[in-house]
Amino acid sequence: MSDRYYQQMKEATGWAPGMPEFYKHRRKRMSTWTDETKQEAIDMYVEENATPENSMEIVADIAEQLGQTPNGVRMILTKAGVYVKKTPAAKASGGSTGGTRVSKADAQDALSSAISDAGHEVDSSIVEKLTGKAAQYFADLINKINE
Repeated sequence: MSDRYYQQMKEATGWAPGMPEFYKHRRKRMSTWTDETKQEAIDMYVEENATPENSMEIVADIAEQLGQTPNGVRMILTKAGVYVKKTPAAKASGGSTGGTRVSKADAQDALSSAISDAGHEVDSSIVEKLTGKAAQYFADLINKINE
């Protein structure tokens, strides 16, 4: 067979006999974006009045209508400056009791003074076994109760 046959086969299917099998199973390229389809995607997105809560669903619908991937549509919208990004959730505080760092000895002293202010006797052998966070937590708790 001639080279023309192989060239036509390669252009039509992306593979021709004699080529490595790797090329046979390659993913086909998506259709290219034209200026008209880009503007159409932008117009469709703006018409929907997107909010951070529904932005992803709108992008998926537009991608399905245009025959593109959601990531491609999102890229076009981001470059145009109209994409409404979903705000990330606030991170959990990792168990911090006040946000300020207090040494273990200071926290235990604060607990001892809170217990004595409440009118009770401090058992130093128990207070010394507490961690700094635990001592600070109990000191804050006792102070709130005393108020």
